[in-house]
Amino acid sequence: MIQAAVSQVWYDNTPDIQNEYGPFQYGLNHSYLSLLERPGLLPLAILPTIAVSPEEILKNFDILVLTGGGDPSPSLFGREDNGSRNPRPFRSTWDLKLYHAARKLGMPVLGICLGMQLIAIAEGIALIQDIPQTPVFHDGSGSKPATHSVAISTDTLLYDLFGAEITVSSSHHQAIEKVPPGYLLSAKSSDGCIEAIQSKDGLVLGVQWHPERDSTGKPILDALVRMVGAI
Repeated sequence: MIQAAVSQVWYDNTPDIQNEYGPFQYGLNHSYLSLLERPGLLPLAILPTIAVSPEEILKNFDILVLTGGGDPSPSLFGREDNGSRNPRPFRSTWDLKLYHAARKLGMPVLGICLGMQLIAIAEGIALIQDIPQTPVFHDGSGSKPATHSVAISTDTLLYDLFGAEITVSSSHHQAIEKVPPGYLLSAKSSDGCIEAIQSKDGLVLGVQWHPERDSTGKPILDALVRMVGAI
């Protein structure tokens, strides 16, 4: 049984209930679980803890999936706030620890939307905090995903899966400034936004879109499962 560790979204509890319930609650959209639901794969949510290190947690897993979510704090990439929407450091800080642990363990990683941005931040890259209006119209509201095509680079996993172009579902207003060291540009949109990156060792794939909402999800996850069998 392949076990996939899945990061959670952190929601702020309102002040009137924090004394009873604490500062946060944690959740995950069912679309992620639908993507991961298949024979032989067990998705398990990873909650933040200080009792066990990220390395100790992940050594019992085979794949790490970093899901989408709200804006990370610009302090994580050394910038002042310049268009971020209610940026929060807590969830991002925990997910960064999970990413670094997965890399130490040689574990396949899939980063989705925020997940891809955190991969870039972990590798020293800053974010464009609010993408200017473009014909692609990267929205980011979460309520009206944009459907658009992305051009895929040759000699990448995505090219092997989909060929030169694919239509994706996006919902983001931030993007990575450039491809991190040790990574390849895997896809970009017509406005030049970096839409996917792949580590040169082939173990990490970050996509700016939401594969759990479109036709790209199953082939991407199938490829990650095959990676586990090859390691």
